[in-house]
Amino acid sequence: HKLSFYAVQLTTTMMNRAASKLIKTNITSFEASLLRGATESSLSPSYGVLCRGFSSKNVTAAAADRRLAGRRRFYKNVGIAPTMAPTKPDENRDNSIQSPISAGVDGTQSATGVTTSVRDSSKWTSRLNPNNHDNNNKNEWYSVTLDGRAIRTPLGLPFTLPSPALALAVASEWDSQKTYLQPAQMPIMTLCCTAIDQVASDPTAHQEDIIRYLRNDTSCYWADPTEDRVLYRKQSQAWEELHETVSSELLELPDDLGPAQAVGGSDALLISRKSDGNKMSGLPHPPLLVEKAKKWVDSLDAWTLTALYSACAESKSFFIAAAMVFEATQHAKGECKVTTRDPKWAVQAARVEEEFNIEMWGLVEGGHDYDRLNSSIQMHAASFVAQNVAASLHIDGR
Repeated sequence: HKLSFYAVQLTTTMMNRAASKLIKTNITSFEASLLRGATESSLSPSYGVLCRGFSSKNVTAAAADRRLAGRRRFYKNVGIAPTMAPTKPDENRDNSIQSPISAGVDGTQSATGVTTSVRDSSKWTSRLNPNNHDNNNKNEWYSVTLDGRAIRTPLGLPFTLPSPALALAVASEWDSQKTYLQPAQMPIMTLCCTAIDQVASDPTAHQEDIIRYLRNDTSCYWADPTEDRVLYRKQSQAWEELHETVSSELLELPDDLGPAQAVGGSDALLISRKSDGNKMSGLPHPPLLVEKAKKWVDSLDAWTLTALYSACAESKSFFIAAAMVFEATQHAKGECKVTTRDPKWAVQAARVEEEFNIEMWGLVEGGHDYDRLNSSIQMHAASFVAQNVAASLHIDGR
C-alpha cells in the first residue's frame, strides 16, 4: 500500500523535507523503482555498481540491473544533452527482454497488461513524436546524462524527451538523490518511462482504462442535498465548472447534453447497474459523450495519454483529469481562458469527500497527510508533463 510504503521509507522529518522538493518539481510515483539505471554500455562502471549485490538465485539477470531502490548513488554529475528525436528502437539491442515490472524475488511475469517489446517501431515513433513527418519540424530533443552517459528506460530504449523543461526536471530528480537512490522520489522520470516503454508501444490498455473511469466517474456521484447539503455544496463548487469545461469546450457537446449524474446512494445504485437501457454497468452517459471522449483519448500522443491516465488513476475521475490536462495543453498553446496554471484546483476536486470527512472527524496523522501530499504531487506531475509536451510538440497548432 502506498501509505505503508511511505511510512516505512521516510520518517516524518524526512518526509517534510522531501515534500518541499517534490512539490517544486511536481512529481511522485511508485513505479519508479523499476527504472533502468544502466548507461549506454553494459561495460560501464555504473553498470557494475548496479549489478553487484544481487543474488542470481533470487533475481534474474534481466531484473537485477533494474532494481535501483536503496542502491548507493553511483554517479557524480548529472546533466542534459541534445539528442536525436526517437526514430526506432536500437537495432543492436533485444527489445524482447523480460519485463522490469516483474523484478521480484522470482523474476516471473507477474504483472498484467505490461508491454515487454516494441511490436511496431513506426507507430511507436509516431506516438512519441507526432510531428515526425513534418519537414518543417525543428523541435530539439534531449537526453539526461549521468557522468556523461545517457540513461535508458526499463526496456533499454533511448530515454529522449521533447522538452528541455522535462529533461531538466528529470535531471533534477537524479541530482537530488543523495547517498541512496529513492526511485519513489523520481516520478517525472517514471511518467516519461511509462510513455516511452508502455504507452507508445501499445496504448490500448491505457485508453480502455480511461474510458472505464468515465463510466464510473467519482465526480458524477453527488450527495443528496436533502441529506447533506454541506457536502453537496462543496461538490457543486468543485465539479460543476469542470463538467461544463469538458462537455462544451473539450468535447464540443450541445449545451443541453452533459454527463449522467447520480444524486444520493439509492439513485447511484439504480442508474449505474446493468439493465436494458444500460448495457454496461456504470453511469449511462449519453452515447455522443462517450463517443467523443473515446475519439479525443485515441487522438492523444503517448506523453499526454500517460499524463491523463495518471491523473485519472489518482482522482478516479475522467472529468477531473480531462479538465486538468485540457487546461494544461491550452496554456501551452496560449489559448486558455483561465489565468492560473496551478492545478491545485484539480487536487481539491479529486479530494472533496475525503477533505469533508477530515473536517468532520479530524485528520489521521501519518495517513491523511501522506495521502494529501501524494495526491497533490501526482496531479501536479501529470499537469507538468502535459503542459511541457504540448508546448514542444503541439506548437504548430496540432
